[in-house]
Amino acid sequence: MEVHHHAHTQRKKWTHYFWEFLMLFLAVTLGFLVENQREHYIEYLRAKKYAHMLTDDLTFDIAELNKAERVLNKIITAGDSLGILLARENIKTVNGGALYYYEYWSGWRWSILSREATLQQLKNSGSLRYFGDTSLIRKILGYEESIRVISMLQNKYEHEKTQNWNLVQKVFNQGYFNILDSIAPRDSTTQYFEINNEKIKQFLQSDFRLYTYDKSVLQELRNWAFNSSRNYKVIVRDIYTARQKAESAVAALQKEYPLK
Repeated sequence: MEVHHHAHTQRKKWTHYFWEFLMLFLAVTLGFLVENQREHYIEYLRAKKYAHMLTDDLTFDIAELNKAERVLNKIITAGDSLGILLARENIKTVNGGALYYYEYWSGWRWSILSREATLQQLKNSGSLRYFGDTSLIRKILGYEESIRVISMLQNKYEHEKTQNWNLVQKVFNQGYFNILDSIAPRDSTTQYFEINNEKIKQFLQSDFRLYTYDKSVLQELRNWAFNSSRNYKVIVRDIYTARQKAESAVAALQKEYPLK
């Protein structure tokens, strides 16, 4: 007689299921943490790359702001000097060379160039979030706002410069400005005027004539000279503020994302 044996299955204890669930849970959690850490690391590398690019841009801008400050201070000094000379009761007693010299510097046009490609890329792509630190982001955007104000003022004053230049053509002989181009070229690397040059001294002492000595025209020119100086004094103050913000942003970027 054939005997059939029935298989008996042993039921697993609940602890076995608990450990299976725990191991699965730990595996999923660990995988999530590793992936999350990997994403954070990738974002940090991206942030570091952008930080270095921004630092380069801001360093360039700081140099441009320093250059602009030197130039604008020259324009301010020249405008004030020209206005004072034009206020003389008898303008014909003033050496024409001095009038030409200060108008030459006062009429200098200068625009501040900002390297903003990296920041605009960060803003347009939403990548500013990589920096994480909101105080750092505020420093960067605060600097951008300062530059925007300077740009707005430059555009406003540029229109006024054009009007002033139209008046200058009625008073001054362009040929003497051409002489100054050769003996006293405008230089953005120095803070002060170069007046020790013998050719410049001779020019200043020369009695070059103006096209007109009409008091109303010269009074208008005087007002333009003082107005130009006043406008640029505003920009110089804004340059000081913008430079401080740029330097603060650079320091924060270098602290958070050092080169090494």
